[in-house]
Amino acid sequence: MLDENIAFVVISALTIGSAIVALEAKQVVYGAIALAFSFLGVAGLFIVLDATFVALFQIIVYIGAVAVLILFTVMLVTRDVEAESKREPVKPMGVIIAVVIAVLVIIVASVSNLATWYDTGSFSGSIVSGIGTLLTDQYSLPLEVLALVLGASVVGALTLAKVERE
Repeated sequence: MLDENIAFVVISALTIGSAIVALEAKQVVYGAIALAFSFLGVAGLFIVLDATFVALFQIIVYIGAVAVLILFTVMLVTRDVEAESKREPVKPMGVIIAVVIAVLVIIVASVSNLATWYDTGSFSGSIVSGIGTLLTDQYSLPLEVLALVLGASVVGALTLAKVERE
């Protein structure tokens, strides 16, 4: 029980810290990267709550799709702005904070017993296979329509960005 509480506090602190960095970042690319880390922290909180499928869905959808799309759009649109901005020197306090956070994460990972939470022999995978069966059988048409809509929106965003540059 104590290990669960320690993991929850550390993951919550990292999630809140990265969300604050995402809000306070002066450059948009750093804000988008911090937002991706905040999404990863939320996925970690889902793992602590024993909702593994929701955590994997969080990682795939939000980190894999939304954060990458945000970074892609930001880099596509603000390419000239980033080149003109001056480079800020690395601040020693930021390096110290990063090292302290890394050491804390390593300590918590080595002390906690998160690996023993799940008994691999009793896991049948019926939940994940049931969701996969539903997605491929019952919800295959909405899934394909959603993929086409997302693809069309990416092509539209690229077209609009190309028109503005010319």
